[in-house]
Amino acid sequence: MGSDLTARPGSTAGPGGPPTSRPRATDWRTRLRARLPENLTAWAMVAPAVALLLWWFVWPIVQSVLLSFQQVNKFHFDEREFVGLANYQALFADPAFGRSLGITATFIALVVPAQTLLAILIAAMLVSASRGRTALRTAVFVPYMTSTVAVTTIFMQLFVSGGPVSASLEALGLPGGTWYAEPSTALYFLVLVYVYMFVGLYIVIFVGGMESIDASLYEAAEVDGAGVLRRFWSVTVPGVRPFTVFVVLTGFIQAVQVFDQAYVISGGTTLGSPAGATSTIVIFIYQQAFRLNAVGLGSAATVILLVAIVAAGILSRLAARRTNS
Repeated sequence: MGSDLTARPGSTAGPGGPPTSRPRATDWRTRLRARLPENLTAWAMVAPAVALLLWWFVWPIVQSVLLSFQQVNKFHFDEREFVGLANYQALFADPAFGRSLGITATFIALVVPAQTLLAILIAAMLVSASRGRTALRTAVFVPYMTSTVAVTTIFMQLFVSGGPVSASLEALGLPGGTWYAEPSTALYFLVLVYVYMFVGLYIVIFVGGMESIDASLYEAAEVDGAGVLRRFWSVTVPGVRPFTVFVVLTGFIQAVQVFDQAYVISGGTTLGSPAGATSTIVIFIYQQAFRLNAVGLGSAATVILLVAIVAAGILSRLAARRTNS
């Protein structure tokens, strides 16, 4: 019998021997795919966003930390001198920094409880409203979406001496005048503007939390004879506890960074006016870095602010885990 010399596709016949397999062209691709992570495609898709995040957020933080240990002239930025902890020592010895911390702490102590309490009460009323829920939710959220400059300017016109609000207060025998121009009332004016702008965000959050509460709990409480206030205290408040923790800690993180409203009140000239009553920590940082050419000092204050925000974020995560458990 004659030998069959016809080779099968994909194989070669050796001389005097059986056919041998030809390596497939795709074998190297298969091996490469096996070595690469399975989620490489996902990483490739998010790479541009990660690059932007690193460039616009992470790198400035690294730069601020480095600058906090250096003496820098913003007009000759390449001429830097390492000074160690001198900027931090000067910072804590500066009375203006201590005052800005005190003003910021007072602002937070007024803002966070006020906006949290208002948000949960208004949210409860919106959830119980029988008509116009969508319109009411939109109305309370509008100030949060409105320009800070526009809202602050409108409030300044309302609270100017002889303005509608000031005139009404004086008619009732209460202090009127120009609130934002008086050192004794400027911080309270700043609190009022800030709460008005941000409370809508927290109202929407609380509304979502209240709508997630099982309706049978309210029905059971009503059967037990609980009134409106009792149901609110015994069912609603415990039911939105995770949302309350989130609102309080998020409110702290946002309030500690207040700047825009205080800048508008000062007119962009004498920051922290009147008489430094609205000189918050961010106002202090801005003045040091961009007005007084103390970039290192401003960077040191920025690092301290960053530590406070990161600490609040960690507390938020821990509190959320504890509440969920």
